[in-house]
Amino acid sequence: MERPATTETKRREDILVSVCFSDLPRDATTFRTLRALAERLDARFRFREIVVVADVDSHEAYFPLVQSVPNLRLLAVPPGYGYYDKRLVAAEEAIGDVVLLTRSEEIAFFDPVRLIEQAVSENRAVLGTRSATTLARKGLWAPVIVLGRMTGFKVGPRDLQTIALPRTMLNQLLAHSSPELALRFPPRDPRFPLTFSEAAPGVARNRSDGTLLQRLQLTQKLLIHLAPALLSVVTITSALLTLLGLFFIVYVLGAWVLVDNLAPGWLTTSAMLSLTATFLGVSILGISLGMQQIIGRQEKAGLGNIAREVNRIDLFGQVASELNVDHEGVPPSQVTSSDTQHVATQEKRDARQHG
Repeated sequence: MERPATTETKRREDILVSVCFSDLPRDATTFRTLRALAERLDARFRFREIVVVADVDSHEAYFPLVQSVPNLRLLAVPPGYGYYDKRLVAAEEAIGDVVLLTRSEEIAFFDPVRLIEQAVSENRAVLGTRSATTLARKGLWAPVIVLGRMTGFKVGPRDLQTIALPRTMLNQLLAHSSPELALRFPPRDPRFPLTFSEAAPGVARNRSDGTLLQRLQLTQKLLIHLAPALLSVVTITSALLTLLGLFFIVYVLGAWVLVDNLAPGWLTTSAMLSLTATFLGVSILGISLGMQQIIGRQEKAGLGNIAREVNRIDLFGQVASELNVDHEGVPPSQVTSSDTQHVATQEKRDARQHG
């Protein structure tokens, strides 16, 4: 007899999914969005978690969300953590095989299941983008785009903050010298495969003061990350200055030997200029090379990110309880009296042998 056909999509049990939020708004609309997201994920994935990072002073406002959404991890961080610091904490605390970093304002314009499955199937990062921007907006973003290219990051006016990452690629970003920057702007590296997914029309462009401050902070970090490139330019120019100084010294010595009548004061002035140029070139070259060596060898310093997990979930405990089934065997009702007598006789024989 054939089984009736079913249209229900089978849930995937081969991956653990993590969806991360930082600075989640504390309003009913956002909470409804997260509940709908949890239902959407549960319909497709057997194992999933939602990670929310909040300030320790305001994390209690998320308790209703913790009670209504299963497998939601609420992480409280000390005051002073910025938006991208919290985003980094969420990425570090996520345990999924694929991690989706997003915002509540953007997730409604994407299909999270499609983003996650595309990242898993193609084994590449999937970055959310908005529709084509205007020419004026591209012009305003041009300096930042150039700055991103110089620092090795993919920066563009269309890029959103929603990105799906397989675990191996997330580990690469977390090991980056500027992980909070790499999580926002993926590296321009052929070893880091990246694809794009366009959001549905209507995704808002948030122009709040907080967003402007976040952009200024990112621009500052991009400028700081530009230091190695600037040091390379300084190294090249100082090396050229050193060579010019040496050539000038040779020229002055040649003129002193070959020319009979030099202008009064020319020899001493030229000698001082050539020696000064050579000294400055060698000094700047040595300093820049030393700083490049220090930057190259320097490891990440400072304290690690500290987060206190307010509530704990036990995904693997749930799996263990569901797999805790009775061993297959003969039911007690089918055991006869003769079987019981045979077991008792065997036990007596064993006792005599050991006695």
